[in-house]
Amino acid sequence: MHALRVTAALALVASLALAACGDDSGSSAASTAAPAQAQSQTGLAGTSWILSSFTTSSGSSVDAVTTAPAALAFTEDKVTGSTGCNDFSGTYTSDEEALTITLGPMTQKACTDAALTAQETAVTAQLAKVASYTSDDTGLTLKDSSGATVLVYAPGLSGVEGAWKATGVNNGKGAVQTTTLTEQITAVFGPDGGLSGSGGCNDYNATYAVSGDALTLGPVAATKKACADDVMTEENAYFAALENVATFDIKGTTLTLRDSEGATQVTYTRGH
Repeated sequence: MHALRVTAALALVASLALAACGDDSGSSAASTAAPAQAQSQTGLAGTSWILSSFTTSSGSSVDAVTTAPAALAFTEDKVTGSTGCNDFSGTYTSDEEALTITLGPMTQKACTDAALTAQETAVTAQLAKVASYTSDDTGLTLKDSSGATVLVYAPGLSGVEGAWKATGVNNGKGAVQTTTLTEQITAVFGPDGGLSGSGGCNDYNATYAVSGDALTLGPVAATKKACADDVMTEENAYFAALENVATFDIKGTTLTLRDSEGATQVTYTRGH
């Protein structure tokens, strides 16, 4: 009887040891799989890029048009960008280095020259063929199913901090206008949460805070100089637009400030 009890006890110990090993193996597999999944979901999210070169339908590599930067930006599940002529949006899925981009709506502006038209044609065609990507601090390379490079992007801007020149101002009537006076408007987002610049006539300052894509601006304080009526009209529209700002987005070298409904209030390009 004593021998029988010892044998049963040893069998129970062996069974528990095997079960413990099985649990450790499953736990290890789960812990190694989780980082890989997280990487595939977040590898491109939050990144912004500027087109460096594209491949034409004949297989030739062509440098991007620098006068109208083409951009590409990724959120958690959406992609937005510009061909250098028109803006577009869409969706994407990625798993490690695999990438599929599905283009959605695109604006329908007429491109200003043949080079931009050729670039737009190539960008839209090649984005639809993308099957994989590689990226690092130097850029983003998009490849088709054969592994051939079809689009190459350089790192874009990722935050509002820095100097900007206005390219468009909401006129308060639902339209964003650009005049010869618009380029006189500047904005400098400092590293300490301070905003300063020129409204075209008067210097101004305010405070700002960023949380994700939310942008909160404090009240604008400006000097009191008087300028020509058209200059003052443009400046007043700009200051009024700043009061409405709730979010921002960056595509390539373009910063867009929007209200809570998504309406554009001010657009800028990178200043010097």
